[in-house]
Amino acid sequence: MDERQRLRIDIELARFVDAMGSWNWSRRTIVSYEQNVRHFFDWLSAETEIDELTEVTPETLATYQTGLLVEEKRDGERISIGTHCNRLAAVKGFFRHLWREGRLLMNPASQIQYPKTQRHLPRSNLTPKEAVGLIESIDTSEPLGKRDRAMLEVLYGTGMRNAELRGLCMTDIGEKTLTVRCGKGGKDRVVPLGKITWDALSDYVQQERPWLAKRDGVQNLFLTRNGRALAAPVVIKAVKMAARRAGLKKHLHPHLLRHACATHMLKGGADIRHIQRLLGHASLQTTEIYTKVEIGDLKTVHRLYHPRERHRAGGRA
Repeated sequence: MDERQRLRIDIELARFVDAMGSWNWSRRTIVSYEQNVRHFFDWLSAETEIDELTEVTPETLATYQTGLLVEEKRDGERISIGTHCNRLAAVKGFFRHLWREGRLLMNPASQIQYPKTQRHLPRSNLTPKEAVGLIESIDTSEPLGKRDRAMLEVLYGTGMRNAELRGLCMTDIGEKTLTVRCGKGGKDRVVPLGKITWDALSDYVQQERPWLAKRDGVQNLFLTRNGRALAAPVVIKAVKMAARRAGLKKHLHPHLLRHACATHMLKGGADIRHIQRLLGHASLQTTEIYTKVEIGDLKTVHRLYHPRERHRAGGRA
């Protein structure tokens, strides 16, 4: 593939990027798809004689997928199954777009099958007592203390994602609710706020945000000390600093508060479908990874309900 031919397929990728933007996909997803489609183009140029996208066949893509099985990172380790799936999802989306736009007569990627992935629980989890201790360790008399307290209350109280928290605007505050706009999958949802979370958020909005809002036109709910929208590391740092103050040795990050919100609500008797709606999951299967029963709970149930254990508890052999 010469430079002119590569330029032609790069133009098709640019059109795909524009289309993803018009579909209101997140910037992170668009960048990931673009990078992974470029990875496929590089492979196409290096490993095949193909010059045009119309020459790509299902067999071409099967060969590419086989190559992904042995692809290595810079450190010599094989790429993860997650990376493998991301590469295929981008290529599949790209060719589906070309086919739907009429630039291909057939979609060569329609039969792509993803490798089976294993879904893992977080390596550590927070107990309700630890979650409360984490949040209450924040000194609200310090600069930005009320902001950090409100952020962690919202994360734990609603199961919100880091990116969703940072995307909140002042206009998203309702009557003890927050509207999450363009969450994962581009969907909006409204989440309720409990009294403690609402009080912490109100305290921040009334007392701390006004002096942070130094720039005109910035509508973000949570701001830096310079009045800018938050970047992801700011939220991560707030969680880690709170963990240090609380004396927690666990490896904590914002997403663990999302997991804690789901598991603690489930243990409290909440229906899994309500948790699904709170977290903004399109599929109930996705919610289930957050609501696996802890082994401690399983031991208790086993002791109470297994016939052998019940006999022992009753003093029978």
